[in-house]
Amino acid sequence: MSPARFKSTAVQYRKNLVIIRAGDESLHPGWIADPRRDFDIFVSYYGKKTDNFAESADYYEMRPGPKWPCIADLLSLHPELLDRYDAFWFPDDDLAIQTPDINRMFALFHGFELSLAQPALTHDSYYSWRVLLQEPDNVLRMINFVEVMAPIFSRAALHTCLSSFTASPSGWGLDRIWPALCMANGLRQIGIIDAVAIKHTRPLGGDLYKNNPHLDCYRDEKDVLRKYSVSSYFRNPKYEILSERVTRVKDPLLSRFWLRLKKNLKKQPS
Repeated sequence: MSPARFKSTAVQYRKNLVIIRAGDESLHPGWIADPRRDFDIFVSYYGKKTDNFAESADYYEMRPGPKWPCIADLLSLHPELLDRYDAFWFPDDDLAIQTPDINRMFALFHGFELSLAQPALTHDSYYSWRVLLQEPDNVLRMINFVEVMAPIFSRAALHTCLSSFTASPSGWGLDRIWPALCMANGLRQIGIIDAVAIKHTRPLGGDLYKNNPHLDCYRDEKDVLRKYSVSSYFRNPKYEILSERVTRVKDPLLSRFWLRLKKNLKKQPS
């Protein structure tokens, strides 16, 4: 493992931080293709090529191991990050999304004062839970579930949940306990951001189990649920876990017709 290197150009920090556990096929370079971004990026590289992706990072390290214990170690080494940023996104490295969409995701996260959330999944994604697929007529769904694939935490929610990151090496079960921990601490704003969708481009599991063959996801889930006294009822999430929707509102048809007509009249020469 190499220590994180802080770029000298990162003098004025943005308020959002993306921490990505990146392999050699990571899609994160596409996330920062547009320089107009409202987030810094910490690339925690788990491959074997020296300094791979270092040039694309505001912070960088090389570290083998599974995602969540490594993120816990990273943040324990750099606790100043917890005070420097207001929101933290921990996406998998096989998610397709563009810079403006990430900016919008963070803007909605802050605008709705969310504690824990994730962007929706496109319908052509590899997925485990149908409830996480995008509903285009919604901006946001308030729900009691966020998957380990791409969670966003407020600073308060991250402080609340951080100690759990080492409780499940594979990550299984963490998405059950985070909402419970947040709600127990008064952090009840949990949602799926339908206004922004990511595409999960690869089958589930991927490099995690190939690089860490000792992992036992079923044991991890059982252990973490027992440790935090959370029921395993949530095996097949359905819409009864949905508490509220923020829907897109369109102008009535007649109003839109007159608005369009007025615009056309203004374009005509006098």
